[in-house]
Amino acid sequence: MKILSILTAALAALILCSCSNDEYRIHGRVSSNELEGARIFLVPVGHEEKENVDSVLIHNHEFEFKGRKHWMCTVRLIAHERHKGQDLLVATEPGDIYVTIGPNSTGGGTPQNDSLQVWKDMTIYFNEHFGQLYNAGMIDEAKAERAAYVKRTQEIALGLGKDSMAGEFLLNMYPLPADEKKETE
Repeated sequence: MKILSILTAALAALILCSCSNDEYRIHGRVSSNELEGARIFLVPVGHEEKENVDSVLIHNHEFEFKGRKHWMCTVRLIAHERHKGQDLLVATEPGDIYVTIGPNSTGGGTPQNDSLQVWKDMTIYFNEHFGQLYNAGMIDEAKAERAAYVKRTQEIALGLGKDSMAGEFLLNMYPLPADEKKETE
């Protein structure tokens, strides 16, 4: 009887653990004191219908989202507060995701979100550098810079996997040429 109780408890613990393995937890902070009590949203990209959007109030510079639906989302402030914090793209993959919403929002903590932050930083650099080259009349150099950026974005996506949320998202923005698609399949 005692063995049966131990086995039942172990099975229950295993079930509980396996159920929570697919949960994401977004631990958020905001950098502005002005955002205390403001509403912040988790909005699925391409699924912006009201029933899919989650929101919480910011308290003590913090907020948290939890769930089990996995998709690409933006963490964003309510419309009249958006000038106080940049939207942030996140993949709601299982695990602990850490975000800071501010003038230059950041995220990470899980493989896809770490990669999205690398891509975001690369994108900011590219946008600044491309604009400088283009405005200086260095059109060929600007085009080469863009081609390198697109290739690096595709490499990040393939590194994550075409079936991952972030990989699929990036490849939808910057599709592989037809001959490269065949090689990766």
